[in-house]
Amino acid sequence: MKFALNVLLALSVTLSSAARLQASDDAWIEKVMAWTIDGYFQKAEDFLNERIARTDSAISPCFYLASVLNSKMTHFENIDDAGKFEHLLTYIIKKSNERLEQKDLSDSALAKYYFYRGSAYGYLAYFQGQNGRWVKALENGIKAIKDLTACTEIDSAMYEAYLGLGTYKYWRSTKLKFVLWLPFLADQREEGIADIKRALRSSSNSRYMAMHQLIYILIDYKHYDEALQYAREAIARFPESQFMWWAYAHVYYKRHGYPQAVKAYQHLLKLIERHPESNPSHWLDCQLRIAELYRRMGQNDLARRAAEKIWQKRSEFPETEKNRKRLARAERLLQELNEGQY
Repeated sequence: MKFALNVLLALSVTLSSAARLQASDDAWIEKVMAWTIDGYFQKAEDFLNERIARTDSAISPCFYLASVLNSKMTHFENIDDAGKFEHLLTYIIKKSNERLEQKDLSDSALAKYYFYRGSAYGYLAYFQGQNGRWVKALENGIKAIKDLTACTEIDSAMYEAYLGLGTYKYWRSTKLKFVLWLPFLADQREEGIADIKRALRSSSNSRYMAMHQLIYILIDYKHYDEALQYAREAIARFPESQFMWWAYAHVYYKRHGYPQAVKAYQHLLKLIERHPESNPSHWLDCQLRIAELYRRMGQNDLARRAAEKIWQKRSEFPETEKNRKRLARAERLLQELNEGQY
């Protein structure tokens, strides 16, 4: 489902944004988050594997490696790293349980391990939701929210945890209640947005993780002007990030600012073409959006040229269900445009 990348994402993006947990040594965390936002997954993965080996499998680098693998699988639209990903989450939960069973833990330590465990449960929930296991996803999602709530009750300045809580509240109030036929769930959209804005108070790169999620939520809520304001800030901070440019272009697309959307997608296309770890499916998706937008604007010659580029490269894309649907749309568009010539 389209919204699988967002519903329950609250329970995963928090893992990418816990820089404040390592205040005494957070430079490496900021570096890993920046690599991930800019799509350099292999560089981040190699760095973390080396750090895990040096630190005897400490929780923190395992935690961030799971984050990188999640972003990588989302980016490439596959589950190639699922085994390692789930193994890391199980390890994080196990080690966090051991720490939380210790007596006389300081409040900061308690908050930290609730955060680790809650985020690990959240990742499991997200992954299960992506694969249609919604009941199990909800079960682990509830565990994640319980831990993240405990974290904020202990340390109300743990801004990163509010990202998870806020995103979950929003999507549960919109998408999840309908997927699981739970119409009695309260509408917590405003509360969820307020929580995410609290997460923006962080001064680290986690602020931009929160901002990225907030943009999509504001689009869904039809607050396009506010979404655009944040999207502009996001691409200013990360001008090479495909993640951020997708969000920026999508604001214009949803508010029907088609000329601006085309320009944004064209820029995104250039980023995709020159990045060493690009997903070919993203080129297809981006080029298709450009073609369809030209058609909506009545610029049929430009729409045809854009669609023909897709058709010329059709054998180069991974054979996935999403790509079959994308290519079918491109073929249908070409047929309509060619029929309109006569």
